[in-house]
Amino acid sequence: MPQQYELSLYDYWRVIRRRKFILFFTFAAVMISTWIFTNMQIQIYQSIAMVKVESTLIVPGVATESMGWDILTALNTEVKIIKSAIVAERVANKLGLLLPDMKKDVIDSIVQNIQNKISASRVGDTNLMQITATSSDRKETAKLANATAEVYIEKGIEDRSRRAKELRSFIGTQLAEAEKKLKESEDKERKFIEINRVAGVGGYMATNLLNLQSRRRDLLKQYTEQHPDVIQVDRQIKMIEEQMRSLPKEELEYARIRREVKLNENLYSLLAQRYKEAEISEADRVQSAFIVSQAVEPHSPIRPNRATNFSAGTLLGIFLGIVFAFIIEHLDTSIGTIEDVETYLQSPVLGIIPHIEPEKRGNIISSQFKFLRSKDDIKLLRSKMIVYHSSRSPFVEAYHTLRTNIKVAKEEIIGGSTCILFTSSGVGEGKTLTALNFSLAASQIGIKTLLIELDLRRPSLHKIFGMQRVPGFTDCLLGKQQWQDVTRGTTDFLLGEIELERLLQTPGIENFKFINCGSIPSNPIDLLGSIKAGTIFSELRNNFELIIIDCSPVLLFADSLILSKYADGVVIVYKVGRIARGALKRARDQLMTVKAKLMGVILNDIKSTEMEPRYGYYYAYRYYSDSVSGSASGREKTPKT
Repeated sequence: MPQQYELSLYDYWRVIRRRKFILFFTFAAVMISTWIFTNMQIQIYQSIAMVKVESTLIVPGVATESMGWDILTALNTEVKIIKSAIVAERVANKLGLLLPDMKKDVIDSIVQNIQNKISASRVGDTNLMQITATSSDRKETAKLANATAEVYIEKGIEDRSRRAKELRSFIGTQLAEAEKKLKESEDKERKFIEINRVAGVGGYMATNLLNLQSRRRDLLKQYTEQHPDVIQVDRQIKMIEEQMRSLPKEELEYARIRREVKLNENLYSLLAQRYKEAEISEADRVQSAFIVSQAVEPHSPIRPNRATNFSAGTLLGIFLGIVFAFIIEHLDTSIGTIEDVETYLQSPVLGIIPHIEPEKRGNIISSQFKFLRSKDDIKLLRSKMIVYHSSRSPFVEAYHTLRTNIKVAKEEIIGGSTCILFTSSGVGEGKTLTALNFSLAASQIGIKTLLIELDLRRPSLHKIFGMQRVPGFTDCLLGKQQWQDVTRGTTDFLLGEIELERLLQTPGIENFKFINCGSIPSNPIDLLGSIKAGTIFSELRNNFELIIIDCSPVLLFADSLILSKYADGVVIVYKVGRIARGALKRARDQLMTVKAKLMGVILNDIKSTEMEPRYGYYYAYRYYSDSVSGSASGREKTPKT
């Protein structure tokens, strides 16, 4: 069962650091998209005119106080009026947008456009109204808002005057009718007196009755019928009515006529007063609304809101960057930790080679297409040889640790002379450089070491040393050369392209030998599996303590499977994050199929973001590998146990 462990904050931080370029490019893409989107949007400007609406929105004298004034309902009505088509059409006329010869559908379109640009609303709980105009033209917004406010006020004056005129006309008609009735009732009273010669007591009582009835109506506006004043008036009315019933028939009739005259007089007086008020209101063009503040030309648009857009873009970019980083991490089928490698392959991790940053990375194109070995690529590989680094650098120390671990593993498998085959599951994992540096590290402690270049598909070791590819090992297999004649030593290295000073400063270089690949045969598998190959390897074992074979990737070619029978152990070099875990597993299975002795796995080119410090010694690697290679300064943390 694989060992399970809970994810810590460091695990999440490791993913973010490892996928920082995904996060960065996602963030950059979102911000660029935000910038393009913001700049492509049409800029919208807004201007506001403030109008104060008076509470007397109707003609004075028509029961203003008694009707009450619902300010909320009234202001909601005014909002509808401001946004109406009538006001919008007048605004269009005021701004000169309508021409006499325009068709109705064109006029309707202009009016609708203005209605869409104008809005109105009440300001809080006040009787202030704000008229808002929005447009892509900053100058148009102020003109629209101010014109709408002016048209609204003008329309209010016109409506007020029209209502006053209509009221005056109505009251005039009622006044003429009341005058006619009053005259008729007065004539009737005069004739009755002439005929009946009444003293007028009934008329006096009728007048008093009318006055009391009028007083009772006034009291009921303030009190109930149970109030003492109302009760007293009721007694007086009852008493007068009883007195009138006791009057003679003529007196009673006269009281009724007199009461009718009095009623007509009161009605006529009231209508005459209201008629005069209506005339005054019609002549007086008092405004029912006033402009409190005029709209001004805006300085900046309300949309798009750059601050809001870029703030949202920043948050979205970071969020999507993190999401994509974890998606890519989830889709990445490579192995990311030491525990994963050991658990998945059931093989130990022999060493961790930290990532180094050379001063020159070489040509970008060739670094992406590893099957093309340019001069810059060879220089890059050469710069990663341990001879170019301080003996105290973490890069060199990693190979010393690897040397120790492989020595322990070797003693567990065999004794005496050892032949180790270095391979990988795919290309570009660094097996060639790892085999070279391991060979140099072994020779530094006095081990007589031979490095054989047998990656016949893409040989590069001879280029690193600055030597010719032929003659070499394959020429020995073909019987054209003896292995002693193609074995390169210190003299050959000095004549190559490695700096003389570096070679002279490298301890144990005299213990290091190298055989280049030689001619590329048409049938490499048959040649490597020949009896001659077995004979040569037997002779090499008698002359060297350690033989390192740099061979082709397992999954691409069968060379490693053929050569594994000559090796005492096989080491797989794995570059974290480059090859899928399934490919690594298949490489291991293929080696197991031919009964190769798998010693373990070397994790190559490890960055501090790709491993978590579950193993104590990795703290030191992480501490140093972030710095430029070759620096021996710094202080290692004490490894945890």
